[in-house]
Amino acid sequence: VTCRQGFFCFREVADLSQTIKNDDLKSAAGSRLRLGKHSSSAPAASAATHIATSMPVQAQPYVATMLSQSYWATRHLRSGSASSIPTAERQKALLRWGDFSLAYSIANQPCLKYFGDGDGFLAFGTRCGFNYVLGDPLCAPGHKEKLLAEFLKQHRRVNFVQISESTAAILERIGFRINEIGVDTRLDLATYSFSGKEKEWLRYADNWVTRRGFRIAEANIADHEQEIEAVSETWRKSRTIKRKEVRFLNRPIPMVDEPGVRKFFLFSPSGRIEAFVYFDPLYSEGQLTGYVTCIKRRLPDCSTYGEPAILKRAIEQFQREGVAALWLGLSPLAQIENRRFRTNRVLHWTSRYLHDAGWFNRWLYNFKGHSQYKQRFRGEESKVYFASQARFNGLRLAAFANLCGAF
Repeated sequence: VTCRQGFFCFREVADLSQTIKNDDLKSAAGSRLRLGKHSSSAPAASAATHIATSMPVQAQPYVATMLSQSYWATRHLRSGSASSIPTAERQKALLRWGDFSLAYSIANQPCLKYFGDGDGFLAFGTRCGFNYVLGDPLCAPGHKEKLLAEFLKQHRRVNFVQISESTAAILERIGFRINEIGVDTRLDLATYSFSGKEKEWLRYADNWVTRRGFRIAEANIADHEQEIEAVSETWRKSRTIKRKEVRFLNRPIPMVDEPGVRKFFLFSPSGRIEAFVYFDPLYSEGQLTGYVTCIKRRLPDCSTYGEPAILKRAIEQFQREGVAALWLGLSPLAQIENRRFRTNRVLHWTSRYLHDAGWFNRWLYNFKGHSQYKQRFRGEESKVYFASQARFNGLRLAAFANLCGAF
């Protein structure tokens, strides 16, 4: 579903035609449907219902699936799509095995598909006939290989994105080529210190905002919902991808308070929200093991010292609580070496080139600046991987970029 000039219209989706076999249903689901202007006062759910019920009865299940996987659904509907794994089961798996940086997003991101059972599951998305598994499976380590094998029996053209070394090793044994796609940075909060020359920039950022009357504090979304949404929308309009939220690798910003998620805000001297950072919780065997930075937003005129100051205060708070670790998240395409696994060499050299290409960093995505910023925290870096059985991945990567909302 796309929004152009105030009209919602249907756009044919490539993988829908693979699901619908009946010619009449294909015609119905592929047709464009103009609904007229969508009033801002009408609930988004009513518009979704109107779209679905306007189609023939036989097509409505496919239409509902199409809607639930659209950007429009992610942006406007409070709840995600129906899942084969109930929410309660996903939360149980998160509490038991959710000790890696994508775990919370895998269990809670709207509009993901799921495969598995009460013993664990994996999350994936589909675009143009390709399946993309996000991160590691949320399951016991001994169950991982079986779950991956069962998924591959039922799904074709599968790719795995941002997986750990242990998952990559399993996939290499069954014929996948494994490529590094960057590093994830972990701070050991038990020993982490802000002393020394290397951390002077963090101390300076904290002092800078303090001297100018700014305040950093935790707060709830419910108390500042409209202002948070305004900051987020203003920030997004300053990005390269302006039309919509980036998704899949990053979960879209929620406008409701979520259990366990911590939110730190930078307030100006006048009380205006200037910037904020959300931290998703990580768990192992029911115990909190750490947090991962997941959502960061700031106003265009906010000082660049705002975000480092928020992170410093959050780290100090987590240390007082005895939290074990903070993950800073993926640095895409950073430190590509590919010495551990059987690798796709074309993808290897393409990744290295894009990370250092000045034109790409300036106009599309600043890979180099992103990785250099996280390196300044002096944390422990671990490789993350992409797995594919294809020799040439151009089409797969283009479809993946579309799945993430790049175009």
